[in-house]
Amino acid sequence: MAGKVARRGRWILASIAGAALVLGGAARLRAGRCSSLPDAPADVGFMRALHAALRRDLSRLRQAAATLGSSAGAPPTVLAGWDAFRAQLGNHHAAEDDDLWPVLRRELSDAADLASVDAMMEEHRQIPPALAGVDAALRGAGELTAPVELLSAVVLDHLAHEEREVFSLIERHLTRAQWRAFLHKERGRLSPRDRPEFLAWILDGAGEHDAAAVLAEMPPPARLVYRWILRPRYDAQRRWQIPSPSSQP
Repeated sequence: MAGKVARRGRWILASIAGAALVLGGAARLRAGRCSSLPDAPADVGFMRALHAALRRDLSRLRQAAATLGSSAGAPPTVLAGWDAFRAQLGNHHAAEDDDLWPVLRRELSDAADLASVDAMMEEHRQIPPALAGVDAALRGAGELTAPVELLSAVVLDHLAHEEREVFSLIERHLTRAQWRAFLHKERGRLSPRDRPEFLAWILDGAGEHDAAAVLAEMPPPARLVYRWILRPRYDAQRRWQIPSPSSQP
C-alpha cells in the first residue's frame, strides 16, 4: 500500500512538472515575441542538443546489440530505452516535416537550397523500415547486429546531412521569432504527460553546452522540477542497461 501511495505521489509530481513546462513554454514564447530582437537570426542550439541525444541513444543501442547478439529478446530496460528513442525520433521528424520545412521553403529561392530541404523529407521516409527491423529483432525475431547497423547508418547520415546543409539555411533565412514558433509547435505535439519525459530524455548525459541550450528554453521553476523530480525518476528506470546474469532470477 505504501508503495502504491509513493508511486501515486511521484506521478502527481510529474504531472505538476508537465503543467509547469507547458506554462513555462508558453510564457517564454510570449517573452520571445516581445523581445527587442525578434528578427535576429535563429539559433539552432536546441536542435543540436536533440541530435546529440539521438546519437547518444544510437550508441547505446549498438552497445546493447553487441552484448545481446541474437538472444530471445531484449530485457525491459533496453526496450524502455529503445521505445523512448523511437518515439522521440518520430515526433521530431514529424514536427520538421509538418511545421519547419514548409516555413523554411517559403524563405528560399535557390534551387540547390530547396533541394537540400526536400532531401530531408525523403531521408525521413527511409527511416521507418529500418526502425521496424530493429524493433522486431529486439523483441526476439532474429539477429540484432545487422538491423542496428543499418539503422545507425541511415540515421547518422541523415543527421550529419541536416547539420551540414540545412542548419545554415535555418540560421540564415529564419528569424528568432520564426524559430521559437517552431519550437512551441514541436512542444505542442507532446501531451502534458509526455513533456517531462522529453525533457529528461534530451538532457540524459547531455554536455554542458547542449544542456544550457535546452534549459534556456525553460523557466527557473521548471529547471528545479527537472533537477529534483524528473531526473531522479528518469535515472531510476536504468534505461539501456543489461542486467548481469548474477542479478537475474
